[in-house]
Amino acid sequence: MPHKIQKFALLIVLTITTILVVSAPAKAQAAKWHHITFQGKTYRSKYTIKQMRKKYHLKYRKTYHGHGVLRYSTTFNAFEGILHNAHTGHWESGRWQSGRKIKGYYAQFVSQPTGDGSIVDYSSLINLKTGHLYKSHNN
Repeated sequence: MPHKIQKFALLIVLTITTILVVSAPAKAQAAKWHHITFQGKTYRSKYTIKQMRKKYHLKYRKTYHGHGVLRYSTTFNAFEGILHNAHTGHWESGRWQSGRKIKGYYAQFVSQPTGDGSIVDYSSLINLKTGHLYKSHNN
């Protein structure tokens, strides 16, 4: 008889342990890294290009103005590529004016509101590791 009581007690302990283990909250998994491929290289990123566009309202848009020879286009938020150790200032007279150098890898989105080939453009730089947005203006 005592042998049956020991088996029954062991069964109850195992059942309670199993219930506690199964009902315990699971640990949250770390954020999944995404991969962006540009010019044959793959970069690890917190967000995809699509997620960056959505988060910072960087919708791509290209519009055409004028007719015939005077026709020109304006482009907004075109993905230009991945930059390493970017600069938020603008290049003038052979050197950087204003801004600062930011270390790391950045996705660059460029807007040219005055038409293709102009010297005025705006850049949105998004850090691949942190997802932080930097803006720069070139003129």
